[in-house]
Amino acid sequence: MKTPLVESLVGWATLGFFILWIMEFRRTQFQESYWLLMLSLSCLLGFQYLRYRRGAVPLLDKYDPKKEVKPKATVKPSLKKKK
Repeated sequence: MKTPLVESLVGWATLGFFILWIMEFRRTQFQESYWLLMLSLSCLLGFQYLRYRRGAVPLLDKYDPKKEVKPKATVKPSLKKKK
């Protein structure tokens, strides 16, 4: 299986187990529906791991202080007046 397919399946499983937990939590006590919450969290962690392994860019790598910042071009006002 390819990683994007597995990644999307695990992501949708996370959402599905979370919705099932909410529905079960409304019907029963927290102790009886705790396993669905843990299953949802484990799928979420698996999803994050697959994204990390695929090579998704972390948020902290976007900012590099060593890069030079180029000044933006400015528009100079025209000196001639139109009649």
